[in-house]
Amino acid sequence: MARTAPDADVLYREQHFLFDSADGPRELVLYRCPDGRPFARKWLDTRTPQTPDFALLDARSGYREGVRTQDGRREVYVHRVGAKDTPQAALTMSPNAVIDSGFDAFVRTHWDALAAGRTLKVEFLVPSRLKFMHFKVARRDDPAAARHDEMVLRLQLDSWIAFALPHIDVGYALDTRRLRWFRGLSNLRDLRGENLTVSLRYPSDLREDRAPAAALQAARDASLDGRCRLR
Repeated sequence: MARTAPDADVLYREQHFLFDSADGPRELVLYRCPDGRPFARKWLDTRTPQTPDFALLDARSGYREGVRTQDGRREVYVHRVGAKDTPQAALTMSPNAVIDSGFDAFVRTHWDALAAGRTLKVEFLVPSRLKFMHFKVARRDDPAAARHDEMVLRLQLDSWIAFALPHIDVGYALDTRRLRWFRGLSNLRDLRGENLTVSLRYPSDLREDRAPAAALQAARDASLDGRCRLR
């Protein structure tokens, strides 16, 4: 559930489905208005967990962004609100490249280093810029999180002015190494085209190891409703 602040009203809800296809593992994320109407959908090809291909469509504005592989080449594209064309650019992968939800795979791969307090460099894809940008990720000293057996990580631009720029904080359970919460810029935007700043929680009691096939099919087929204002 996404909110503008931890104690604010629900802004939107996310449903995540992990499943296997004939071509390998996939993920489907369905975004719902507070009243349950779906308004956006994201598909991810997670055969490369840290750098997945993905396609996001937000029916409220027609905004689209994603990464695709064509003839062995990776490219990023973005269709902005009100635009007539869809700019795209070729991507070159590096060992520390991260795309979208691939940040979770990066954290799992580098868990011990992050838990020990090391600061790691990340090339994080910013679709709106059509390129990777230099970020860094490090553990934060957070006594409240420690009391809940959580590790807090901050992802921010690797720049001397990073303190004045937006950042993302995430909380992971120390025992299961699963994501518990997220605070920062969402990949969803308001109707002016600006990224929403949200607080998201991922309750463990709502997690199902295997969702019913009918629920996955319903999420695949759900018509997207563009009337959700998220405010």
